[in-house]
Amino acid sequence: MLIVQPREVSFGPVTWAGVSSVSIERRAERSFTEFAGEGPHAVLADVPEQRVGVTVVQELLEDDMDAPSPGESGTLSFETALNSSAAGRKRVTLTGVVMHVRYAVSRKAGSVRTVELVAVSSDGVVDPVTVAGV
Repeated sequence: MLIVQPREVSFGPVTWAGVSSVSIERRAERSFTEFAGEGPHAVLADVPEQRVGVTVVQELLEDDMDAPSPGESGTLSFETALNSSAAGRKRVTLTGVVMHVRYAVSRKAGSVRTVELVAVSSDGVVDPVTVAGV
């Protein structure tokens, strides 16, 4: 899932402005594939465990003295829509743990902060990402 320009993202009590994108990626953390003895093709595949990674890219216009730290956890939430109207607006919410905070600075692109998180489920069964209409 890629959300381009959600404008603002809240992480716990802090609001991050100037967000250019949020991506939510799902990756098989543990998988298995079984083959029958009769042929070369798989007959069963499953992914019993997955990791949900979240990347927030933010354009910075000033110093960043209050950046999140690895291990910090909180509720990440933002709203998105196809255009600036309220029609079809959705709120995405998840609990995440910060894994990495990176910076890139260039004259052409300016200053960019990238925060990578892992979304965590409340019980290991429920999807950690909630998308609801506003």
